[in-house]
Order: sequence, then structure tokens, then C-alpha cells
Amino acid sequence: WYQRRVREAVVSTQSTGIDTRVAPVVGRNGPSKKKKKRKKAPLATPDVTMGTSAEKKQGVYDIWGSKSNNLSDSKRDPCLPPPVEPPAFYKTSDTKLAAVELPHAGTSYNPTFNDHQELLQSALEVEVKKEKAKLKATRDAAPPIQITEEDYIKEMSIGLNQAESESEEEKEGEVETDSQAKGTVSCERKTRAQRNREKAEKLKAEEIATAKQEKQHLHQMNRIKAIQKEIKKEEKELSAKTELRQAKNLEKETKPGKYGPGKFLGDDPEFVLPEEVSSSLRQMVTPSNNVQERFTSFQKRNMIEVRKKVAPHRKYKLKSVEKWRKKLPEEIDELVKMKRKKKKIKLSE
Repeated sequence: WYQRRVREAVVSTQSTGIDTRVAPVVGRNGPSKKKKKRKKAPLATPDVTMGTSAEKKQGVYDIWGSKSNNLSDSKRDPCLPPPVEPPAFYKTSDTKLAAVELPHAGTSYNPTFNDHQELLQSALEVEVKKEKAKLKATRDAAPPIQITEEDYIKEMSIGLNQAESESEEEKEGEVETDSQAKGTVSCERKTRAQRNREKAEKLKAEEIATAKQEKQHLHQMNRIKAIQKEIKKEEKELSAKTELRQAKNLEKETKPGKYGPGKFLGDDPEFVLPEEVSSSLRQMVTPSNNVQERFTSFQKRNMIEVRKKVAPHRKYKLKSVEKWRKKLPEEIDELVKMKRKKKKIKLSE
């Protein structure tokens, strides 16, 4: 059966004209076990060269621009961590001060006479303010209290004359009872004439009030121009207040804020006396410290909070405990007895 099927297959191939020959395999027998290599798809790497097409044509653009963070999820490399986005309220500093301020012209090694005098005047004003603050602190301090003999006797004799105070209290009580008796009103029924009179008085008062209100309305209608002037005056005052508020806000932007218990005082102005002014840069004396100047600049620009030096101290006082060995034998016996008593009381309970 098998041979018959093979013959039929050979005859059918010969009739169709298909070549059934197989090429010889060199080196090994059997079918080839070669696997086709699949081409790996390239990883989606972000475009490093940021910038618009017009900027790229010009050849000048920022390769580390902010557009690198706006890449879609499909273009971003999955192996790399996602970019960190700063919070909405993040800000480095809220002042408009420059990182490095220009020094005063009077601090130059060869300043002009006017610039040097201006610097000395500013330093003098700072020292005068300090002296005034010291004098105010000493002046406002409470003077020592001096107690005389008369004051001492008065304080010590308070509350001794109780009989007089009791009699005064009794008199006050009698006066109060008399006033209460006078203040009582008799509850008598009103007559018809009295009620009619009260009703007429009430109607008359209402008519007077309405007439007065109408008169006020007419007066306001006649003084429309005056009211317009008052409105314009109020608007001017409001605009002036808003301008002052805006000016204060601008000043706050250039002044250090308060972000802690300490208050920013700043450094004293650096100056050199006229005798110490040098004519050459080599002989110039520099009293300033660059590290201290940078530190105060950070505080001035609200990047570091102002703090005070805290001296080393203890939060709680040290406890003094006497050791068992140092105690006398009598004290030890008393302690043992106390412990035995406590045990007996507990057992009895």
C-alpha cells in the first residue's frame, strides 16, 4: 500500500513538472537547525536637541531647554525615571534683590571726597540710632520702688476698723430699700380718655417722622452736586490709599521678611577713615569677610532664616541621689522597717 502511494506521488510530480531534487548537505546529516535572527526594535530615545525648527536652522538654541520635560509617554525611555516636576508653590526667593549688590562708591581704594563723606555720614547715622535705642531702653526701665513708713503703716492697717465698715454697709442697705419703695408704680386701669390721648400722640409722632423723612429726601435731591463732589473725594482718597499700599508692597519685595523668631539686623556699613585711605590697591585694607557677606546676603534675600546663637544649656536640672552605700546604718534600718510595714498593710488588705 505504501509503495503504491509513493508511485502515484512520483507520477503526479512528473506530470506537473516539479523538481523534487534536494541539494546535498555538507558537514552534517539531517535537517538544518538554524534559527532566523529577529531584528530588535530600537528604543525610543528622547530628542536631545530641543528648540524650534527656525532656531535649528539658525544654529543657535538651548539643547537643555524646558521642552525636554514635555515629551509624551511613548517617546520617553521606559528604563529612565520620569522627570521630577516642581510643585506649583515652589519658589527660591520672593525678593527682587540682586545676588551680588554693588558696594558704595565711598568704599573704593581711591574714592572721591563727596562719596567718602556720604559713606561716613551713613555710618554715623547707624551709630546714632544704636545710641538712641540704648538710651530709650534705660529710660523706659521702671525705677526702683521706695516704700516709706507711712505707706507701710497704711498697708498693714487695712481691715482693722471692721466696725466702721459694717455701719457703712447697713446705711447703704437702708438707702437701697428706700429707693425700691419709691420706685414701685401702682397698677391702675387707664380710662378711655387717656387711651385716646395716647393714640392721638402716637399718630402725631408718626406724622412728624414721615414729614421729617420727606424733607430729608427733598434736601438730598437738591444737593446732588455736593454728593457728586463727595463721591469724587472718596474715590481720590481710595486711589491714594491703593497707591500707598502698592508702594509698601514694592518696598517689602526689596526688604528681608520675617521667617523665624529672629529679626534681620544686617551688617554695619564698612568704611575707612580719611587717614586710612590708601592711594594704591596694594596698600588697601579690607575689613570685610567674604563668607560673612555671602551669609548675610542669603538672609537678606529670604533664603536662610535669621537665628540666634543658642548657648549650651540643660533642659532639666540634674537630680542629686544619695547612694545606698553612703547611707548610715541607722537610716538603712529605718528604710527596712518602712518596707516591712508597707508589705504588712498590703497583705492585710
